[in-house]
Amino acid sequence: MKNLFSILVSLLTVFFVNAQQATIKNVNSAEFKKLIATHNGVLLDVRTLYEFENEHIEGASQLNYYAFSFKDNLLLLPKDKPIYVYCKTGYRSNKASEILIENGYKNVYNLQYGIKDWESKKYPTVSN
Repeated sequence: MKNLFSILVSLLTVFFVNAQQATIKNVNSAEFKKLIATHNGVLLDVRTLYEFENEHIEGASQLNYYAFSFKDNLLLLPKDKPIYVYCKTGYRSNKASEILIENGYKNVYNLQYGIKDWESKKYPTVSN
């Protein structure tokens, strides 16, 4: 009986720990647009500088996913603010979001299908 109780407590502990872990919030373009307009957070474009300069969402900062120092620089972002991440198709931004979540960030939003979907909805971009 004592062993059964120990197993039950162990299983419940694992369940509650996993239930409290943060996850990436994958959102569509419409939701992403609302979020970046209404919340005080960091808007991050993880494409190359060339891609960023051609067009990006207004107010975005740029951090090249392919840069050697990408992870180190990514982890300099504040943990107490929402992070809104996007790239061209959503792949790089999802990978960047995974790094953030693995390192204790709680409010990470990934633009599903990237800026390509954003543009398909005719949402505004700017260029340098």
